[in-house]
Amino acid sequence: MSANLPVLTTHTSRHPTSCASLSLPLLSVLDRVLPSPPTLTLSIGSGPGLLEALFLHRYPSRSSSFYGVEVAPPVYQLKQGKEVNTWLPEQNTITVSGTWALVGEEWLKETGGLVFVYPRSGQLVGRYLAGGKEKLKVVVWIGPWCDMEEYEKVLEGWGVKEELGELKGEGKLVEEGEVVLVYRRRMESE
Repeated sequence: MSANLPVLTTHTSRHPTSCASLSLPLLSVLDRVLPSPPTLTLSIGSGPGLLEALFLHRYPSRSSSFYGVEVAPPVYQLKQGKEVNTWLPEQNTITVSGTWALVGEEWLKETGGLVFVYPRSGQLVGRYLAGGKEKLKVVVWIGPWCDMEEYEKVLEGWGVKEELGELKGEGKLVEEGEVVLVYRRRMESE
């Protein structure tokens, strides 16, 4: 993990290598709602891995159970020496072949939590939910307000929305125009 991680505060801030705005309250909510170690959590679409690296820096006890899923860089980027993942340690990174690809079955069957940060399609989210089997219990979606309806439809078919409630003066999770949704697996009796 890079020693040059930006410092977060209770106020949201934008960083060039993160789609989502970031804040300490956002990291706190992720820690609160995601399954505890040793249950696996995958962050889908981690890109450069800034959110994930900041989360692991703040909550190092999760380092053996929290992984960022990134897309393999195109060959032309490799030839130019560009890295996609610049923040997250290699041991906490899983690489897939494209924005359409899922992690392997061996990962999915052990995953209890998923974090989607600005995913590209509701279909990808749906495929992860279908592949999550019985261990998958919680899903966090972070994205733009204008995309929320599409993703809510997919997530509501799988689980029940959890209200985050008041943060008691902790600050905002994300900037205006962004939203954080948390869904818990729907029990058979519901």
